Amino acid sequence: MSAITLVLLAFTSVSSGLLLEGIPSQEELHSDATLQLLLSEVTRLSNELKEAQGKINTLDNQVDKLTNKDRDIAFFAYLGPDMVNPSSGTTIVFNEPMTNSGNDYDPQHGVFTAPVNGTYNFHLVAASPENSDPSHQFHLYITKNKPGSYVSYGWLDRTTDHWVQTSASAVLHLLQGDRVWVEIGKVLGSHTLAGHNDNRAHTCWSGFLIHAD
Repeated sequence: MSAITLVLLAFTSVSSGLLLEGIPSQEELHSDATLQLLLSEVTRLSNELKEAQGKINTLDNQVDKLTNKDRDIAFFAYLGPDMVNPSSGTTIVFNEPMTNSGNDYDPQHGVFTAPVNGTYNFHLVAASPENSDPSHQFHLYITKNKPGSYVSYGWLDRTTDHWVQTSASAVLHLLQGDRVWVEIGKVLGSHTLAGHNDNRAHTCWSGFLIHAD
């Protein structure tokens, strides 16, 4: 056998070995296929989990809405002692609550805080006794969230020899945490806001949830 033939045989043998080493075995092929199946299954389960979580979140929101719609949110409170010559910007503290379902009205500070998003109704009735000052002016405002942000008002002006009464109402859409109170606005001369006396609640403040969002 010639030297050239021996070289060719050797080259062929080495080349065949290299080619065989580059071909994956049946075990390797099976292992790769299994891995791909597992990855596909993990992806599918992950997508199903995300979908299920989305449905759970939707159900939670629906339950919250149903719960909020059934909530009893209402208050009615009246002013205790008379307020004599209060200054403009003063919050009227209706410190004697008769109804406070949900405890969302604060009788210590006179502020109602909305517990849920929704539409609310508020009503104010205020009275002032006889006043000999003919230039007397006394305005009261239903206020939302910040001083001076008025939404409705009533006035007790120029009373002389008789009592005078006023009222104000508001229907407001509130977000959870919004605050509503009654604030004294324009004042001129001497004035008295009548409180609870002679077994009569002359000045009172109320509100309730009409419906939750």
